[in-house]
Amino acid sequence: MITRRDVIKAGGLTLCVMLTPEGYKVLKAQELPKRYAPNLWINISRDNYLTVYVNKSEMGQGVYTGLAMLVAEELDFPWERVRVRPAPAGRAYVDPKMGIQLTGGSTSVRNMYEVIRLAGASMREMIVASASKSLKVPREKIKAKGGFIMVEGKSYPYGDFVDLAVKEPIPPKPRLKEPKEFIYIGKSVPRVDVPEKVEGSAVFGIDSFLEGMVYAVVERPPYFGARPLKVDATSARRLPEVIDVFPISTGVAVCGESFWACQKARQSLKVEWSESFVKGWEDKDFERYFLQKLKDKGEVVKVNGSPQKVFEESPIKVEETYIQPYLYHATMEPMACLAWVKEDECIVYAPIQSQTWALEAAKRISGLPESKIKIITTYLGGGFGRKANVEFVAEALEISKRLKRPVKLIYTREDDIRSGYFRPYSITHIKASADKDGNLNSLTFKIAVQPLLGGNASVEGVANTPYQIPNLHVERIDMELPVSVWFWRSVGSTHNAFSLETMIDRIAYQIRQDPAELRLRLLKHNPVAYRVVQTAMEKSGWGKKRNLGIAYHYSFGSHACHVAEVSLEKGKVKVHRVVAVIDVGPITVHPDLIKSQVEGAIMMGLSMALKEGVSFKGGGVANTNFNGYEILRMDEAPKVEVYILNSKREMGGVGEPGLPPIAPAVANALLWAYGIKVNRLPIKV
Repeated sequence: MITRRDVIKAGGLTLCVMLTPEGYKVLKAQELPKRYAPNLWINISRDNYLTVYVNKSEMGQGVYTGLAMLVAEELDFPWERVRVRPAPAGRAYVDPKMGIQLTGGSTSVRNMYEVIRLAGASMREMIVASASKSLKVPREKIKAKGGFIMVEGKSYPYGDFVDLAVKEPIPPKPRLKEPKEFIYIGKSVPRVDVPEKVEGSAVFGIDSFLEGMVYAVVERPPYFGARPLKVDATSARRLPEVIDVFPISTGVAVCGESFWACQKARQSLKVEWSESFVKGWEDKDFERYFLQKLKDKGEVVKVNGSPQKVFEESPIKVEETYIQPYLYHATMEPMACLAWVKEDECIVYAPIQSQTWALEAAKRISGLPESKIKIITTYLGGGFGRKANVEFVAEALEISKRLKRPVKLIYTREDDIRSGYFRPYSITHIKASADKDGNLNSLTFKIAVQPLLGGNASVEGVANTPYQIPNLHVERIDMELPVSVWFWRSVGSTHNAFSLETMIDRIAYQIRQDPAELRLRLLKHNPVAYRVVQTAMEKSGWGKKRNLGIAYHYSFGSHACHVAEVSLEKGKVKVHRVVAVIDVGPITVHPDLIKSQVEGAIMMGLSMALKEGVSFKGGGVANTNFNGYEILRMDEAPKVEVYILNSKREMGGVGEPGLPPIAPAVANALLWAYGIKVNRLPIKV
């Protein structure tokens, strides 16, 4: 971790921010008591560079830029002199609202927005105060602008005053800029990570090296829930460059002087695996089992009114069952981690979304205290939730501890797909009804799915739907299976938005009422959601163009509505255009980042809708690589238009809300254009 000594040695003015029971507090590094744990470090050097240590992982979403620009905004600092460094792992850098160091849940800018601006404003006021004393000019005659102190026609870089500013007291209530004063917020400043990625100097997890390093791969069980019982590595050990072969908690580690030696040795292993509940299962077995369990009584999460009674008495009824598969995260960079467990120190280089969980794994496996552990977060070649699960870090640590050497563990693409941690499989049964005027008056939602977040994710987007449905029943059945599941971008909203939003259209379709107008009626009490749907209708040419489908969803604090224009070409679904509208709350920090995240979410959601699905054979994964686990290709990408709205409410997230509405928008377009009812993903027509 970064210590007070580190920042003092770095020179210049360094501030840190910490959360106290009274709120956020800004401290100078030199004055930080040891018992305090700050959440953020920022530094201005004597040569006038601003460095921000970001406690969030950069996985392509632009968080390094989004957070650093908030500091630069309050400091009025030139963007070309801003540097960003990944914060190390430690209690000092936890997200102040989450309580852990984690990048996920579309929270990065939302949770850090106030904290990081407060630090920048404090630093600006301290520099102005020191300049006032140094130049013997009243504060009110000094301007801090563009990284310079402007006074009496002369300009002085901030760096000239940092040594004096260190002696200034922290302002108790620094003034934050008014929106009319913003120079960066609301504008698309250049991304700080792009130059490194363009020139090839960016370091991802797989790019890390240490002297004396060896490689490792892990042979995994052919079906979920199994453990190695007996390992015959006689042939593997005889091969050149092979160092060792031994069981670990998740399989059998094969270690060698080169990656290819490990791969070759793995092919000669003979492993006897333990039995498992799902051994021998294929796709049809999972479907049968989930359908059977769906008949059980689950946990009732929410009940409003009398949904069953209203359903039975209503003239318009729809009842459907939806089936959605396990999904692989398909990050561009598979899992990779370099770990070195020594007797008195532990070092980890890894592309991770959760430094806290990686640190916990390192403490548990190495037996060392936090002060002896260094977790270095590299760039992530995609995350989507997968790299918050740090089992690959734990595996590398376990192997390094056994070998007493630095070890780089690499997952092949095949390992990555087979190793699991998927979005959960789900089957949902829904009953909905409407009165004679087409008003949705009841909804009964029952889902069977492996639980995440204690089960809350199973019903998100439905139990808290903004739709005004007078009679609502939400029930979940927690499935217990050895298949490993994990957070997948948008989590429960990915499957729930599909089933709920297609159901809305089934009601509308039965009585031939406009599905967009039906949504407006259900949202008339919520002006923010209403405006999002209305804007999507206007921008898409709703009512004037054919083959359109609409879907709306609220998730991670933001409202999103997509309209998809589709056709069938040679028996395949072709999505030509998507109009996306998102309301993110009161502030648009960086428009291009929002647009690119919504565009990316649409592509990922469209890939889910049209292509993706983990298939099973023998209780393990049948898909082996991208030839068997297809994702959306470039020539299948539609034209996307993104419209950003603002409203007076809490700030919403951006990374995930753009994904859930796209699959139901496409399915609904197929319903209205071709009469095709989609109850199963991926879509097959």
